[in-house]
Amino acid sequence: DGSISGAHYVDGEHIADFTAKKPLQALPREVLKWLQSLDLSYSIRNCKREFTNGFLVAEIFSRYYPNDISMHTFENGTKTACRNDNWEQLFRFFKRKQLPLGKLDFEPVNQSIVGAAQALLVKIYTLLTHRAVPEFIVNELPPDDIVLKRELPPEDFTQQAPAEAPPPAPVVEQAPTTEQDAYRAFEAIRQSRPVERTAPRAVEEKADAVPLEIAEVKARAVTKNVTQLRAQASQMNQANKSRQATTMSGRKSLGTDAGGPGTPCIGPMGANKSAIDVMRPIVQAALLDNERVMKSLDPRKDIVASFMELCRTQVPENMSIHVFDTLAGQASHLADIMLKNPVDFYKMWTLFATTFVEFSEGSPVFESVMSLFKRIGSIMREADPALTQQIMADVCLPSLAPLLIESDGKQEQFCEMIYMYTQIQGIPHLGILRSLKEAVERMPVYISCLSYFVPLDLEAGLLDENLVKHYMYYALVALQSPQPKIRVAGLSILVSIASSREENAALTVISLLPSFKDLVLDSWWEVQAQLLQLSSQLLDYLASTGATSSAEAEALLAIVSPLLDSKRTSKVVLQVGLCSLVKILRHYPALIPDYVAVLLSQPLALLQRLLEPAPPKAEEGGEAAGAAAPRRLAYVIGTSSRLYEECCICTYWPAVEIARILTKQTKKGKQDTAEPEQLEVLMACLSDVDAELTEERKSKKQQQRKLSPS
Repeated sequence: DGSISGAHYVDGEHIADFTAKKPLQALPREVLKWLQSLDLSYSIRNCKREFTNGFLVAEIFSRYYPNDISMHTFENGTKTACRNDNWEQLFRFFKRKQLPLGKLDFEPVNQSIVGAAQALLVKIYTLLTHRAVPEFIVNELPPDDIVLKRELPPEDFTQQAPAEAPPPAPVVEQAPTTEQDAYRAFEAIRQSRPVERTAPRAVEEKADAVPLEIAEVKARAVTKNVTQLRAQASQMNQANKSRQATTMSGRKSLGTDAGGPGTPCIGPMGANKSAIDVMRPIVQAALLDNERVMKSLDPRKDIVASFMELCRTQVPENMSIHVFDTLAGQASHLADIMLKNPVDFYKMWTLFATTFVEFSEGSPVFESVMSLFKRIGSIMREADPALTQQIMADVCLPSLAPLLIESDGKQEQFCEMIYMYTQIQGIPHLGILRSLKEAVERMPVYISCLSYFVPLDLEAGLLDENLVKHYMYYALVALQSPQPKIRVAGLSILVSIASSREENAALTVISLLPSFKDLVLDSWWEVQAQLLQLSSQLLDYLASTGATSSAEAEALLAIVSPLLDSKRTSKVVLQVGLCSLVKILRHYPALIPDYVAVLLSQPLALLQRLLEPAPPKAEEGGEAAGAAAPRRLAYVIGTSSRLYEECCICTYWPAVEIARILTKQTKKGKQDTAEPEQLEVLMACLSDVDAELTEERKSKKQQQRKLSPS
């Protein structure tokens, strides 16, 4: 019956018996009914063949763990690499969920060993349903001679001799096993009873049988010629191909059906090119000019994979940048392929993810790779935002989380890339933020990432009430952190919310004034810089509402005044304060004397940078706009500093008031000659004084006309 048994002997002495049960050849009825109830991609006909690659196993667990297993990352193929990748993903899932399934359970299935798939499915059934599969055990029968002794009385063997020899019993060949099936046990008990076939019974023919009538075949004339039939068949084939190449948006893979997440329809093999097929000629054409790189490629691997392995050491930087820029030109084609088959995105992401680690944040190669993925994400989001965000959550975030934790300098660029794959809607956008929090698992890192997301949401006009509450909560948590960098991130979040046009957003930040006013005593320079930016934003909001004399405005001015001290505050903090406070000097003229004093105390190089007009913003048509584009600078070398906007203060300051205060301070000092800093500021004021005086005269004449009697 397929089982194995035997005995162990040592020096001729019997030690122990062993028995190995026969492997399952068919699934138990309970397991088969359970599999049919899961509505899998296809019905189970051959367990040994259909469960080899692990695809259906992943689909089974996706029914019970829809948030932990995404079928986009699994491929229903027969190649060894495909099978190993699917089982490796499942093994990581088993370890993460602490499920009692290991390599000893699924390796035999991967190797197509007989009965391994059935045994694994029975174990999965018991694990997921908490129900045991009933087993029918056949008791071992004693040997035949013992059976005969039990049938006959003992005295018959010892005293009586048989009067007549019994008929010979049929010889039954014994299989090398200690177990007997039920039929053989029954035959052993009734050995003396002959078994004969009964007489056959005749089958009566019914007289009232209805005769079977077969209709005559009628031929129908063909009204179409061969050319028309061929054209009709061609149209049907094209329609079938177009249906197979449809994107997966709105299907089971996105969880739109009531049955939960399903399996993506990849389409027929070879129907479309893969992403690697599109990239291969581009990489090959770029490498043909460099013989040394061509000799270094591994001939056993695909040229794209070999190129990515040598990108850091062997390939010149300009050649790598050229390849990635050329691929960015094909972003539309690549995005279309990846929307139809998300497995292609997983393969490309796995190949290119090494560049995120090997290159620094300032490397042109790193920037070109980031531009490539941002471009692809933007196109995919425009075509199918739900699927694009799901790909980011399932494929990208697990591998980006360690980089966000370890590489502070790359956080902003990674967050910008993640943003290109998220939906521009409030509730779905909160979903990607929660997925990011689960991936990084560290509150300081998550808060730091939020500080980079807020300006992007502000630019996209996405800051609604729900997002503001989410950001405000984590900003308050950050303000209480003992780490200065996290306090800086919390203040940065508040700065972005204060500049939002969302109704009552700035008022919500003002209500937190008791929570951040004590940070004026913080010794960390970047905390002071962010505090100056936040105070200027809130003072600007109060000025727009006409509340320049309110208690809140006085409290904010009390924060600004101690920081505008050229003797105790660092030059970098003062540089940030000069750029942020210049926009509110017209509303708060009491700040102008301290502002001018700080401006004159700055080093000449920093002062000239503030007075130098920035290049104007270029519009889409190539024409220059009137406003100047601010410069974003890092005042500290390394990854510990954020980027701060440095603008031309001459565009915003009240030139007449600045010139008057400057003249008073020069007279008070009783200097014979002016300092270079004073001359620089005075010359910058004179260029705007005429225009301001003209505007001032016009406003006075208009007021006089209103006051004079008609």
